[in-house]
Amino acid sequence: MSEKIKPDFNVADKTTLVDQQPIKDSFIDTLVRMHRFSQDDAEATYEREARYYKRAVSASPKLKNATGISLCSAFFELAITGLSIQPGGKSEAFIESRGTKTGRQVNNKDEYVEVAALAISAYGELNMRIKAGQIIRMSNPIVIYANDVFKPKTNGRGELYVEYEAEIPRTTKVIIGSWVAVHLPNNGIDFKWLLQDDIDRLKNYSIPKYNGATANKLYSANDGQIDPGFLEAKTIKHAMRAYTKLKVSDNVVFEGDDQEDDQQPKTFTQEAPKAAAVQISKPTDEEEAF
Repeated sequence: MSEKIKPDFNVADKTTLVDQQPIKDSFIDTLVRMHRFSQDDAEATYEREARYYKRAVSASPKLKNATGISLCSAFFELAITGLSIQPGGKSEAFIESRGTKTGRQVNNKDEYVEVAALAISAYGELNMRIKAGQIIRMSNPIVIYANDVFKPKTNGRGELYVEYEAEIPRTTKVIIGSWVAVHLPNNGIDFKWLLQDDIDRLKNYSIPKYNGATANKLYSANDGQIDPGFLEAKTIKHAMRAYTKLKVSDNVVFEGDDQEDDQQPKTFTQEAPKAAAVQISKPTDEEEAF
């Protein structure tokens, strides 16, 4: 029996990491086994995501300096989760890199390395929850402007509903919040919303606590107000916080979790959250991974 070829994580050009045959074969095999892709569809998906990966690494000095094994692991997570890193306003995921302590010191200073991870956006998380059966679908978030009618109410059975009426034509561009309807498996509908107090709270959470930086610019990108598209994504993220956490591997993060939890930014070396009612797991045959 011939010895199985293993990938080289130390190649000089990090964009070529995913071209290696063992990585390609494992990626395609995972799509076929976990997601029931046909061989042709799995190969086409690999080729597409490999192009997005190369584009992302080429454009980011931090990703170019990330460890090879972390980059390959982040790429491989696309096959496990079934998500895409296709760029765009509603991208499901992207690869990011953060400095992580190695535990060693150089010249009496902590040594850091760049470690890549797959970061899942609100849209990617929503798709995962739909696949997991937690949610049937979620309506498009609706941005509330001053002079709109927005009244959360309960009926005689204590069930929540929303009375909403947009002012048409609009006489103001002042944003006061957003809301969304979540359609659940039991034919129920859940309603979630963010109002100005919530937006201000999230804005404060977006300020890094370790370097004195300012809040995320998207909170003031719309003539001093929050960007509407950004608000829609935040509303989706907020709505899903009411449901059971998805368990993912250590090299996957959910975008915004470290901000909305009002905690210090997480590193990729710490233990993953222990909430496992819904689990997206790797293939059990460890021999097949890479």
